[in-house]
Amino acid sequence: MNVLDMIAVATPITACFIRLANLMNSEIIGKPTDAPWAFVFERIDMLPRHPGQLYEAIAYLLLFFIMLYLYKNYGKKLHRGFFFGLCLSYIFTFRFFIEFVKENQESFEDGMMFNMGQWLSVPFILIGFYFMFFYERKKRMEKK
Repeated sequence: MNVLDMIAVATPITACFIRLANLMNSEIIGKPTDAPWAFVFERIDMLPRHPGQLYEAIAYLLLFFIMLYLYKNYGKKLHRGFFFGLCLSYIFTFRFFIEFVKENQESFEDGMMFNMGQWLSVPFILIGFYFMFFYERKKRMEKK
């Protein structure tokens, strides 16, 4: 679990760079908007669109700094599995909401209440909360 916690601290900066690469490659585009910060993805069309990749990159960068702060100041006080759980729950919760401003990637998602990315995020959010709030408690109960 210690290894997963250490990897979880570095994961958000990696995810940030991946989303910036998606932005540069005009991948995973947002829905059309008239927001002043909209991007025009010329490879796709000339419509101004939400830069969903940028929203995610900023969120992941913020999580990276939060994780660094927590690890540096509270790393020994927080239980094993906390950082892993925080990483999962934060990233996938944010992804769930950002999917509302993204175009569906597959046509079968058009009639769905939530798209596939949102449905697939829910189990990871729950797993993250488990590791943040219940994992260490379960381990303590097993020792008794």
